[in-house]
Order: sequence, then C-alpha cells, then structure tokens
Amino acid sequence: MKETFTLALLLFRSVNTTQTYLLLEGIVNYFLYFEFIALIIKYFNSFYHFPLQCFVYIGITAIIRLMIVEHKDPFSVLIYAISILFMVLVLYLANAKRLVE
Repeated sequence: MKETFTLALLLFRSVNTTQTYLLLEGIVNYFLYFEFIALIIKYFNSFYHFPLQCFVYIGITAIIRLMIVEHKDPFSVLIYAISILFMVLVLYLANAKRLVE
C-alpha cells in the first residue's frame, strides 16, 4: 500500500527528470513486489514446495530492475548482463532433464 501511495504522489506531481526516474523506479519495484506475491501464492498452491525456476525468474527480474535503475557504470551493466546470462543457462540446465523425458 505504501508503494502504491508513493507512486500516486509521484504521478500527480509536476514532472521533472528526477521525478520521472523515481516514478519509473517505483513502477519497476511495484512489479517486483507482485513477483514476490506470486511466488508466495505458488508456494501454497504447490503444497509448500518451491521450484528452482521460480527463484531464477525472480533473480533475473531483480537484476533487470537493478540494471534499469542503476546504469551509470558500463562495467557494472556488463557484470549484470553476464549474471543474467548465467541464470538463463541455469534455467536451461534445470529444464534440460524435463526435455529429455
């Protein structure tokens, strides 16, 4: 609720560059919160068991959010991109067993 209130305040204030970035950061954070809520719902629906893929999806989403919010240093963006590539490879390996069956 607090995040929704903050987004509403940023949306209806006068627009400048800093507030635009704050608004975009808030929107990305908002979707990240929904991702965690979806993970909790998945936990209860799957009889108290988390699949590995859910954690990897949330990790990829969090790193993308970090890249959007803090993209000042090109080296850190490269490290984030390599991290996402590594997580995608982990996802592929986690699903490879299912592909063989």
